[in-house]
Amino acid sequence: MPRFRVITFDGGGVRGSLMATLVKRLVDEFPILLDQVDLFAGTSTGSVVALTFASGKSADTLVDFYSIENLRSAFSPSHFNLFRPRYSNTHFKRLLETHFPGNPRLGDLKHKMLAPSFKLDDPKTGDWRPVFFHNFPGSHHLDEPVVDVALRSAAAPTIFPSHQGFIDGGVMANNPSTAAIAYALGHAQPPRGLEDLCVLSIGTGLSPSIIKRDTQNWGVVQWMLNPFHSPSEPLLNVIMDGVVEADCMTSHHLLKPRYCRLNPPLARPTALDDWKAIPELISTARDFDLAPTFDWLKKEWH
Repeated sequence: MPRFRVITFDGGGVRGSLMATLVKRLVDEFPILLDQVDLFAGTSTGSVVALTFASGKSADTLVDFYSIENLRSAFSPSHFNLFRPRYSNTHFKRLLETHFPGNPRLGDLKHKMLAPSFKLDDPKTGDWRPVFFHNFPGSHHLDEPVVDVALRSAAAPTIFPSHQGFIDGGVMANNPSTAAIAYALGHAQPPRGLEDLCVLSIGTGLSPSIIKRDTQNWGVVQWMLNPFHSPSEPLLNVIMDGVVEADCMTSHHLLKPRYCRLNPPLARPTALDDWKAIPELISTARDFDLAPTFDWLKKEWH
């Protein structure tokens, strides 16, 4: 049998524009790449990417979605967010409804997909818990609206409001590669083993985030909000970015050469909502050397 091919997409807000440009370059080199994918997985902004491709839309369509005009609208107007989310998700929802017309459901999609989110109150378990929306056969998520799944997966705390009791899947799986591997092993038909899987993991840019200050006496205020230093929300950044690299290490350990990570370094830290950085993000994606990724696709993808 041919390999079970997976492409995963990290969370990162406006940095999805970098992923869109990277995928466009990959498709220009390998025109049938997206048609060959057995599973698209994405978290937060990556869920939008995964749902886009799972619905059969093109890389060009995704590039258009991540335009500076669209994201400026999605991240507006801004509010002082000490006691409320920085943005309403009204404009973001309207953008998604335009991008996915006709209110499609997960069961309508052409390709298999996976999108992590986090449910704050599950009446069945009496607890909060991770939720992995997917459309493998037998999934109880098949009737979930695509737009709602994207809003649930991308509800970044402090940035957007929770959506229907869910928050951003990035709080526990901002890189969904390991989750994608697990669900492929558990749900692929016919059943597959680790040796059958290959994963291309695409990030939203390796951000040079460090904390040089002495943190030994930090309390709630310093970890949650440091407006005069970078990162301004240290704990949220650690949660969203730290789990990404942990997942890379785990996925690479599982698949070894059949796992490829594509994540260009960024010139500077870029906030989830910094839509003004989109031209710089696109430029970074256009200039990054994709030769190693091209070589990996030629060697491992088939």
